[in-house]
Amino acid sequence: MGRRRRNDRGRWIHRVFWLGVLAFVGWFSVERVARPVMASVGYRRVEGYGELIRAAAAEFGLDPNLLAGVALAESSGRPEAVSEAGALGMFQLMLPTARERAALLGLREPEREDLLADPALNARLSAHYLRWLARRYDGDFEAALVAYNAGPGRLDGWIRRHGSYPAWRSESVGESAVLDYARRVLAYRDEFAARGHISPASPADGTARVLASEVPPESLVPEAQSAPVPVPDAHSDVEPDLAPTTLPDRP
Repeated sequence: MGRRRRNDRGRWIHRVFWLGVLAFVGWFSVERVARPVMASVGYRRVEGYGELIRAAAAEFGLDPNLLAGVALAESSGRPEAVSEAGALGMFQLMLPTARERAALLGLREPEREDLLADPALNARLSAHYLRWLARRYDGDFEAALVAYNAGPGRLDGWIRRHGSYPAWRSESVGESAVLDYARRVLAYRDEFAARGHISPASPADGTARVLASEVPPESLVPEAQSAPVPVPDAHSDVEPDLAPTTLPDRP
Protein backbone atom coordinates (compact mmCIF):
# COMPACT_ATOMS: atom_id res chain seq x y z
CA MET A 1 0.00 0.00 0.00
CA GLY A 2 2.83 2.39 0.91
CA ARG A 3 4.63 1.69 -2.36
CA ARG A 4 1.41 2.34 -4.30
CA ARG A 5 0.96 5.69 -2.57
CA ARG A 6 4.54 6.65 -3.37
CA ASN A 7 4.01 5.71 -7.00
CA ASP A 8 0.80 7.77 -7.16
CA ARG A 9 2.59 10.72 -5.61
CA GLY A 10 5.44 10.33 -8.08
CA ARG A 11 3.04 10.29 -11.03
CA TRP A 12 1.26 13.38 -9.68
CA ILE A 13 4.56 15.25 -9.29
CA HIS A 14 5.55 14.14 -12.80
CA ARG A 15 2.29 15.50 -14.25
CA VAL A 16 2.60 18.80 -12.37
CA PHE A 17 6.15 19.18 -13.63
CA TRP A 18 5.19 18.70 -17.27
CA LEU A 19 2.15 20.93 -16.91
CA GLY A 20 4.49 23.61 -15.62
CA VAL A 21 6.82 23.06 -18.57
CA LEU A 22 3.92 23.35 -21.03
CA ALA A 23 2.65 26.50 -19.30
CA PHE A 24 6.11 28.06 -19.51
CA VAL A 25 6.44 27.15 -23.18
CA GLY A 26 3.00 28.64 -23.86
CA TRP A 27 3.86 31.85 -22.04
CA PHE A 28 7.20 32.07 -23.82
CA SER A 29 5.51 31.61 -27.19
CA VAL A 30 3.01 34.41 -26.52
CA GLU A 31 5.48 36.85 -24.99
CA ARG A 32 8.42 36.22 -27.32
CA VAL A 33 6.78 35.20 -30.58
CA ALA A 34 3.05 35.88 -30.92
CA ARG A 35 2.94 39.38 -29.46
CA PRO A 36 5.89 40.75 -31.47
CA VAL A 37 4.40 39.25 -34.63
CA MET A 38 0.99 40.81 -33.93
CA ALA A 39 2.62 44.16 -33.15
CA SER A 40 4.56 44.01 -36.41
CA VAL A 41 1.32 43.35 -38.30
CA GLY A 42 -0.21 46.46 -36.72
CA TYR A 43 2.76 48.65 -37.64
CA ARG A 44 2.71 47.44 -41.23
CA ARG A 45 -1.04 47.95 -41.49
CA VAL A 46 -0.78 51.57 -40.32
CA GLU A 47 2.18 52.18 -42.62
CA GLY A 48 -0.01 51.09 -45.51
CA TYR A 49 -1.96 54.32 -44.89
CA GLY A 50 1.18 56.46 -44.74
CA GLU A 51 0.14 58.80 -47.55
CA LEU A 52 -3.10 59.92 -45.96
CA ILE A 53 -1.50 60.12 -42.49
CA ARG A 54 1.25 62.37 -43.83
CA ALA A 55 -1.31 64.56 -45.62
CA ALA A 56 -3.45 65.00 -42.49
CA ALA A 57 -0.42 65.67 -40.30
CA ALA A 58 1.00 68.23 -42.73
CA GLU A 59 -2.30 70.11 -42.95
CA PHE A 60 -2.37 70.69 -39.19
CA GLY A 61 1.32 70.87 -38.37
CA LEU A 62 1.59 67.56 -36.54
CA ASP A 63 4.30 64.90 -36.47
CA PRO A 64 3.01 62.19 -38.85
CA ASN A 65 4.63 59.53 -36.69
CA LEU A 66 2.56 60.76 -33.74
CA LEU A 67 -0.62 60.55 -35.79
CA ALA A 68 0.40 57.05 -36.88
CA GLY A 69 0.88 56.16 -33.21
CA VAL A 70 -2.70 57.23 -32.50
CA ALA A 71 -3.97 55.03 -35.34
CA LEU A 72 -2.03 52.04 -34.00
CA ALA A 73 -3.23 52.52 -30.42
CA GLU A 74 -6.84 53.18 -31.36
CA SER A 75 -7.57 50.59 -34.03
CA SER A 76 -4.34 48.91 -35.09
CA GLY A 77 -4.86 50.73 -38.39
CA ARG A 78 -8.29 49.25 -39.17
CA PRO A 79 -10.63 51.79 -40.79
CA GLU A 80 -13.70 49.66 -40.08
CA ALA A 81 -13.09 49.51 -36.31
CA VAL A 82 -16.02 50.32 -34.00
CA SER A 83 -15.60 50.40 -30.22
CA GLU A 84 -18.13 49.42 -27.58
CA ALA A 85 -18.43 53.12 -26.73
CA GLY A 86 -19.34 53.93 -30.35
CA ALA A 87 -16.01 55.41 -31.46
CA LEU A 88 -15.56 55.02 -35.19
CA GLY A 89 -12.86 54.29 -37.71
CA MET A 90 -9.11 54.20 -37.74
CA PHE A 91 -8.77 57.06 -35.24
CA GLN A 92 -11.83 56.10 -33.16
CA LEU A 93 -13.71 59.39 -33.29
CA MET A 94 -17.04 59.86 -31.60
CA LEU A 95 -19.64 61.04 -34.09
CA PRO A 96 -20.45 64.38 -32.34
CA THR A 97 -16.75 65.24 -32.21
CA ALA A 98 -16.28 64.33 -35.87
CA ARG A 99 -19.25 66.47 -36.87
CA GLU A 100 -17.99 69.47 -34.93
CA ARG A 101 -14.54 69.15 -36.47
CA ALA A 102 -16.07 68.82 -39.94
CA ALA A 103 -18.15 71.97 -39.40
CA LEU A 104 -15.04 73.92 -38.37
CA LEU A 105 -13.30 72.72 -41.53
CA GLY A 106 -16.23 73.71 -43.73
CA LEU A 107 -17.18 70.14 -44.59
CA ARG A 108 -20.67 68.75 -44.65
CA GLU A 109 -21.80 66.77 -41.63
CA PRO A 110 -20.38 63.24 -41.82
CA GLU A 111 -22.47 60.18 -41.12
CA ARG A 112 -21.37 57.08 -39.25
CA GLU A 113 -20.68 55.28 -42.53
CA ASP A 114 -18.44 58.13 -43.73
CA LEU A 115 -16.11 57.72 -40.76
CA LEU A 116 -15.85 53.98 -41.41
CA ALA A 117 -15.51 54.10 -45.19
CA ASP A 118 -13.18 57.09 -45.58
CA PRO A 119 -9.94 56.73 -43.57
CA ALA A 120 -8.55 59.93 -45.08
CA LEU A 121 -11.49 61.90 -43.69
CA ASN A 122 -11.13 60.12 -40.34
CA ALA A 123 -7.42 61.03 -40.24
CA ARG A 124 -8.08 64.65 -41.16
CA LEU A 125 -10.75 65.14 -38.49
CA SER A 126 -8.57 63.38 -35.91
CA ALA A 127 -5.56 65.57 -36.73
CA HIS A 128 -7.68 68.71 -36.45
CA TYR A 129 -9.00 67.54 -33.07
CA LEU A 130 -5.55 66.55 -31.78
CA ARG A 131 -4.12 69.95 -32.74
CA TRP A 132 -7.00 71.64 -30.88
CA LEU A 133 -6.29 69.53 -27.80
CA ALA A 134 -2.57 70.35 -28.00
CA ARG A 135 -3.43 74.05 -27.97
CA ARG A 136 -5.84 73.54 -25.07
CA TYR A 137 -3.05 71.96 -23.00
CA ASP A 138 -0.31 74.43 -23.93
CA GLY A 139 1.43 72.18 -26.41
CA ASP A 140 1.74 69.22 -24.05
CA PHE A 141 1.04 66.28 -26.34
CA GLU A 142 0.96 63.75 -23.53
CA ALA A 143 -1.89 65.71 -21.92
CA ALA A 144 -3.54 66.10 -25.34
CA LEU A 145 -3.44 62.33 -25.83
CA VAL A 146 -4.90 61.72 -22.38
CA ALA A 147 -7.75 64.06 -23.33
CA TYR A 148 -8.12 62.36 -26.72
CA ASN A 149 -8.72 59.06 -24.97
CA ALA A 150 -10.62 60.17 -21.86
CA GLY A 151 -12.23 63.40 -23.04
CA PRO A 152 -11.00 66.92 -22.21
CA GLY A 153 -13.81 67.49 -19.71
CA ARG A 154 -12.68 64.52 -17.66
CA LEU A 155 -9.02 65.56 -17.79
CA ASP A 156 -9.93 69.12 -16.81
CA GLY A 157 -11.71 67.71 -13.75
CA TRP A 158 -8.64 65.72 -12.74
CA ILE A 159 -6.46 68.81 -13.18
CA ARG A 160 -8.78 70.92 -11.04
CA ARG A 161 -8.78 68.33 -8.25
CA HIS A 162 -5.00 67.98 -8.24
CA GLY A 163 -4.07 71.60 -8.99
CA SER A 164 -2.12 70.96 -12.20
CA TYR A 165 -1.49 68.37 -14.89
CA PRO A 166 1.98 67.47 -13.50
CA ALA A 167 0.44 66.94 -10.05
CA TRP A 168 -2.25 64.64 -11.45
CA ARG A 169 0.34 62.84 -13.57
CA SER A 170 2.70 62.21 -10.66
CA GLU A 171 -0.10 60.48 -8.75
CA SER A 172 -1.35 58.56 -11.78
CA VAL A 173 1.78 56.95 -13.23
CA GLY A 174 1.28 53.21 -13.24
CA GLU A 175 -2.35 53.51 -12.11
CA SER A 176 -4.13 55.41 -14.90
CA ALA A 177 -5.14 53.52 -18.04
CA VAL A 178 -5.52 56.75 -20.01
CA LEU A 179 -2.05 57.94 -19.00
CA ASP A 180 -0.69 54.54 -20.02
CA TYR A 181 -2.48 55.02 -23.35
CA ALA A 182 -0.81 58.40 -23.92
CA ARG A 183 2.63 57.04 -23.07
CA ARG A 184 2.03 54.07 -25.35
CA VAL A 185 1.15 56.36 -28.27
CA LEU A 186 4.36 58.32 -27.71
CA ALA A 187 6.33 55.07 -27.69
CA TYR A 188 4.62 54.05 -30.95
CA ARG A 189 5.54 57.44 -32.40
CA ASP A 190 9.20 56.80 -31.62
CA GLU A 191 9.04 53.31 -33.13
CA PHE A 192 7.40 54.62 -36.31
CA ALA A 193 10.15 57.24 -36.56
CA ALA A 194 12.81 54.54 -36.16
CA ARG A 195 11.16 52.37 -38.82
CA GLY A 196 11.12 55.34 -41.19
CA HIS A 197 8.14 54.31 -43.34
CA ILE A 198 5.76 57.07 -42.24
CA SER A 199 8.31 59.86 -41.81
CA PRO A 200 12.01 59.26 -41.19
CA ALA A 201 12.60 62.68 -39.68
CA SER A 202 10.60 63.96 -36.69
CA PRO A 203 10.68 67.26 -34.81
CA ALA A 204 13.36 67.56 -32.17
CA ASP A 205 11.05 66.67 -29.29
CA GLY A 206 8.82 64.42 -31.38
CA THR A 207 5.70 66.41 -30.63
CA ALA A 208 5.92 69.76 -32.44
CA ARG A 209 4.39 71.87 -29.68
CA VAL A 210 1.48 73.90 -31.00
CA LEU A 211 1.43 77.62 -30.32
CA ALA A 212 -1.69 79.74 -29.94
CA SER A 213 -0.99 81.60 -33.16
CA GLU A 214 -1.02 78.34 -35.10
CA VAL A 215 -4.63 77.51 -34.26
CA PRO A 216 -7.49 79.49 -35.83
CA PRO A 217 -9.73 81.15 -33.19
CA GLU A 218 -12.82 79.46 -34.59
CA SER A 219 -11.44 76.05 -33.69
CA LEU A 220 -11.05 76.94 -29.99
CA VAL A 221 -14.52 75.83 -28.94
CA PRO A 222 -15.64 73.46 -26.16
CA GLU A 223 -15.33 69.82 -27.08
CA ALA A 224 -16.17 66.57 -25.32
CA GLN A 225 -14.74 63.50 -26.98
CA SER A 226 -15.86 60.46 -25.05
CA ALA A 227 -13.30 57.85 -24.15
CA PRO A 228 -13.06 55.24 -26.90
CA VAL A 229 -12.52 51.65 -25.97
CA PRO A 230 -9.17 50.50 -27.43
CA VAL A 231 -9.53 47.91 -30.17
CA PRO A 232 -7.11 44.98 -29.82
CA ASP A 233 -4.71 44.18 -32.60
CA ALA A 234 -5.92 41.58 -35.06
CA HIS A 235 -4.70 40.01 -38.25
CA SER A 236 -6.54 41.35 -41.22
CA ASP A 237 -5.83 42.21 -44.81
CA VAL A 238 -6.93 45.82 -45.06
CA GLU A 239 -6.13 47.41 -48.38
CA PRO A 240 -5.20 51.12 -48.35
CA ASP A 241 -8.13 53.27 -49.37
CA LEU A 242 -6.93 56.71 -50.35
CA ALA A 243 -10.38 58.23 -50.54
CA PRO A 244 -10.92 62.01 -50.84
CA THR A 245 -10.60 64.01 -47.63
CA THR A 246 -13.68 66.07 -48.40
CA LEU A 247 -17.26 64.99 -48.60
CA PRO A 248 -19.39 66.05 -51.57
CA ASP A 249 -22.26 68.37 -50.84
CA ARG A 250 -25.60 66.72 -50.43
CA PRO A 251 -28.18 67.67 -53.07
